[in-house]
Amino acid sequence: MVFYYGLIIFFVFLCRRLYVMKTKSMQIKFEGQEHQIDANTLINVLIHYQTIITEANKELGGGSKNIELKVNAFEKGSFIVDVSVIESLLKQVFSGDSMSYLSNLCGVVGGVYAAYKILKGKPAQTEDEKNAISIKGDNNTTIINPTIINVYNQRVVREAISKSIETSDSDANVEGLSVNCENTPPVIFKKKEFKEYIYTDFDTEVSMPDEQIEVVDTILTIIGLNFEAGSRWQFLFNGFKIQMIVKDDALMQKIDEGERFGKGDAIRVKMKIVKRYNPQYKAYENKSYKIIEFIEHILAPSQRKLF
Repeated sequence: MVFYYGLIIFFVFLCRRLYVMKTKSMQIKFEGQEHQIDANTLINVLIHYQTIITEANKELGGGSKNIELKVNAFEKGSFIVDVSVIESLLKQVFSGDSMSYLSNLCGVVGGVYAAYKILKGKPAQTEDEKNAISIKGDNNTTIINPTIINVYNQRVVREAISKSIETSDSDANVEGLSVNCENTPPVIFKKKEFKEYIYTDFDTEVSMPDEQIEVVDTILTIIGLNFEAGSRWQFLFNGFKIQMIVKDDALMQKIDEGERFGKGDAIRVKMKIVKRYNPQYKAYENKSYKIIEFIEHILAPSQRKLF
């Protein structure tokens, strides 16, 4: 019996040891002379901050990391948010460094706040707007972090930051709000600036169109062809196999006149590409192709005999 209970205790101890946490700290600081804030201000700002960290974690890790937040009072008006990755010891051994992941997460969250301060809540859609929230790398090169842009552009994230500032503005004791992570410069919003950082134009934003059309001049290599009406031809386009029904009048006229087309030949054309927006990947996918103008038939190069 003693051995049985001892085995249970050892098993519980082992289970606890098999789960570990790596922690990184992020700081939220309320500036003010009174060194005190309304409880609702703190609660609302922390809830919105958690929303931003959660969305950044989804984008960065695809939901594969289990994140836990704990809040600790550091000094008057200042609160430390400990962000932890919780995973089994065995998983940690095989999945890489959790501290590196947390550092990246901190960088994304800090970058999102910095982007918000630059664009004042507007989405980053144009190249100029994306360049405005880029960072400078070695040799003064411009680095655009797509993860930061994707997280920042989410309405729920920008709403969370805007509401945090709006909540702070309504508290007479708060004269400023700053957010920073370890080893990164803080992003600071001052009381006198609060109003200009409260963004309310979400309903007027132009949403991403479901469909885009692009017309390109290109060369298609024929890898499969069928002259029956309504049949699809197969081509290589930028290294990828595509297929479409060939209906172009000029091309069909060439075929009717007896011009021979074969595998390995190429055609220079103007082609319409229909792209549809995929919200999961936040990108457009090519969905269909259509030749709208036939320009030239390029015969396949003949292979020389070696002997």
